[in-house]
Amino acid sequence: MGIFSRKNRDDDPLDALNTEGEDLQVDIYTPQMLTKRLAWDIVPCGEVEGLIPLMGLTPDSKDVSDMEHAASHDRIDALTPLKEMLALLIPIVSGITASAMLVNSGKSVDEETAALLQRHHSVVVRAGVVAVLANLLDMGIIEYANGVQFGDELLG
Repeated sequence: MGIFSRKNRDDDPLDALNTEGEDLQVDIYTPQMLTKRLAWDIVPCGEVEGLIPLMGLTPDSKDVSDMEHAASHDRIDALTPLKEMLALLIPIVSGITASAMLVNSGKSVDEETAALLQRHHSVVVRAGVVAVLANLLDMGIIEYANGVQFGDELLG
């Protein structure tokens, strides 16, 4: 069973199969499918196929892998309008998480080590935030608001 379901839209061809007149629920994404999608969106492309079996998942065929690779680029490209905001927010979040880790560890470190930790967190936070946003946008769970302008681009 999938972990994400949605009611079919009025124009969904699956509604033609519904003779009871009830709203159908369609399971769309399994945990394994989501894990692979997120891996494609987080890890450099050349490393994903080797990572999938290490995570205990069944590798995809070459055709499916090529399709997932292309779909990942499409998802990430859809976030282009957010590039500047993400570039502003992610270092702030990284600074907060890195500082919180240091405070919680009870250890004090020099500025250079703290900056290195923040840069490392920035890479991890960026990968996670971009992957999650790209997938939520792709699934239709979130969308750009009509009339919102990012740089020179007006959305909606």
